[in-house]
Amino acid sequence: MVRKKKGKVRRTPSGRLTLWDRKMNAQVYQIYLEKTKPIALKDVATYQVAHEDLVRTVKLTLMSYGSEYSRTYGYLSFAEKIWHAKQRFTSKTLQLEADAQFLYWLYLGYNENILREIAKKLGVEISDWNILLERIGLSEEVIYRGTKRALAETLHGIEVNIAEKTIEYDEEGNPVKIIAVDKVTGKTKITHIEYDAEGNPVKIWEEWV
Repeated sequence: MVRKKKGKVRRTPSGRLTLWDRKMNAQVYQIYLEKTKPIALKDVATYQVAHEDLVRTVKLTLMSYGSEYSRTYGYLSFAEKIWHAKQRFTSKTLQLEADAQFLYWLYLGYNENILREIAKKLGVEISDWNILLERIGLSEEVIYRGTKRALAETLHGIEVNIAEKTIEYDEEGNPVKIIAVDKVTGKTKITHIEYDAEGNPVKIWEEWV
């Protein structure tokens, strides 16, 4: 015998409200609390002890960073995320979760060294930048090739555009500042170039004056 498929239940705002109201019925909720409170109480007590340690760890870490102390609650939230990750994950999964939290809080403007130090004190070593960048497709080789290509395009553009240009070089003969004045608009573009110890271009930025 073929079983008939059940039709999909379409929930409306009023329907969801009715279900919520039913779940929050005092008698029903009392039974729920009686069953779950003893279990939850143990977990809450365990976390409260851990929370005190997290607060102490964060405050001791921030004592060496001056004004960052005013952002204690933000760093404490990061520490809590790392702590919770350790309760749920291990090995590679824990590493990925910790690294993701690190990048998130770093993106919010928190100090990299502090985030790494807090995580380390909690038993998690945040991955170095080579590994972090590789995960999002930005390996060191990719960055180098992109920077080198940008430099080549910048130099070529200056050569073919109608502009008065001046190039400043360092002691090794590498161009470090390229000043191009557009003969039509009169605008001046200054291109700055930085190199590593081996003479490879590592940073290029422009400014208009």
